[in-house]
Amino acid sequence: MNRRIRGLVICLVALGVVIGITACMNWFSGNPEPTLLLSPVVITGDRGEVLLSVKNMPDGGLASLAVVLGGITYVPGKISNVAVEPLAGFIVLAEQFNDVTGIGGFLVAHACAGLHAGAFAKITFTATNSPTLADFVFAKADMSMGDDSNNAIAFVLQDAFAYYSK
Repeated sequence: MNRRIRGLVICLVALGVVIGITACMNWFSGNPEPTLLLSPVVITGDRGEVLLSVKNMPDGGLASLAVVLGGITYVPGKISNVAVEPLAGFIVLAEQFNDVTGIGGFLVAHACAGLHAGAFAKITFTATNSPTLADFVFAKADMSMGDDSNNAIAFVLQDAFAYYSK
């Protein structure tokens, strides 16, 4: 009887160790979703910026982000002279922002590789009356991401996220 109890306890401990190890390896939680992160608005003097970054990108990594015209809207009285500044080897292929209507869109891409995590672009602007991220609206339905094989990446959008990257 004592051997059976001891054997049962050893089996339960071994099972607990296996479950703990596999949980650390994401076997039970699945793969994290690719995510586009929008930083909080940072204002320095009269210049503002919103950092665009990604995390958990698939094997090919992020190679392009397209935002159709109207995919970004902003408050014209608080925000003007909007532009996209590329980072991490990305280039701006097209951008259009209208300070009268407060709508915009852009296309950034990397010609040589995909980015798995980190910042890839910065939206810069002239700030008046302390704008916040609420003064920018990013419409996820008007955004599309592609990997380095030109395949679409399904992603989630997180805004006002304290910027951290894996």
